[in-house]
Amino acid sequence: MESCKPMETPLAGDWRKEDATSREVVEATIYRQLVGSLMYLVNTRSDLCYAVNQLSQEMVRPTKLYWKATKHVLRYLRGTTQYKLWYR
Repeated sequence: MESCKPMETPLAGDWRKEDATSREVVEATIYRQLVGSLMYLVNTRSDLCYAVNQLSQEMVRPTKLYWKATKHVLRYLRGTTQYKLWYR
């Protein structure tokens, strides 16, 4: 995802819009690892809270729809690497 197109929002407004392939189940282990990494990142990137919350609701049997949404969050991160919170 290093050369991906950056996104301006963490999650698209109509991301739950389903098509015929959106119900296909994807590899759960990789999905869980990725969402877990995003959960860790929420500590310094509060703009991801809603998106990570939505993605974490489908940890048992993630579908292609949730996988696409997760990749959207990664593209958002690619475009906003300068955003962060500093705790003193």
